[in-house]
Amino acid sequence: MEYLTVEQAKKRQGLRLILTRGIPNPWCEAAKAVFSLRNVDYVAVEQKPAQDNLDLVEWTRHRNAPVALFDTEAPRVRYMEIVDLAERLGTGPSLVPQDRDARIFMIGLINEIAGECGMLWNARLLMLDAGIKARGPKIAEKDPMYADYGYDSEKVKKVKHWLDGFLSYLAKHLSQQKKNGSPYLIGSEFTAADVYWAYFSNVLETLPPEQNPMPNGVRKAWATLATSVSAYDPILIEHRDKMFKNHLILPLSF
Repeated sequence: MEYLTVEQAKKRQGLRLILTRGIPNPWCEAAKAVFSLRNVDYVAVEQKPAQDNLDLVEWTRHRNAPVALFDTEAPRVRYMEIVDLAERLGTGPSLVPQDRDARIFMIGLINEIAGECGMLWNARLLMLDAGIKARGPKIAEKDPMYADYGYDSEKVKKVKHWLDGFLSYLAKHLSQQKKNGSPYLIGSEFTAADVYWAYFSNVLETLPPEQNPMPNGVRKAWATLATSVSAYDPILIEHRDKMFKNHLILPLSF
């Protein structure tokens, strides 16, 4: 994938999408897919993983990715800010249900997947905990992620319980959807919820290397989630694979 530098991107108009280079950051992969599905052109701007990215902070006041910048509008970083921007700028089938109840459910479900204290936020705490167990507690003093994401060893059991409950809930919901004749998470429509689950479920069970050529170290770290939670229903991954087969692009490029 080709990336602009921050200095190059500052001189451009239109949509500039700041993305993590070299790893399949699920927030970034979902944002890319949302804009692509809505036929919105963008240029990718490099964010370096696990670095200060001071040039990005100076420009956008954000160190992490994704960040979407359209013309002179304010930076957008939250998942629904990005979905809403794609809806406004894009064409073709909407990724947001018109029915109010379905729309509210979709937003809540994506929040459980991608929001603060959602599935991946909690999975990241498990990865940090695994790092302490492997390399000792002093790693927390050297790695700013431990402070940035509020790591606390006392939270780990609660996190596992939360994740077990969420995965069980989502599996039951998908089973009911299947009984109702729908292959999707929300009603009978392909929505942004299907997009977010497709990419975020890679942390639960990663796509094979030929489809997701991610660094081995990241692949190993992501495996922490699957080995930390109770057995999960295969329907969760079956749904992911179906979304990639019918709607999303493989192999991933980052």
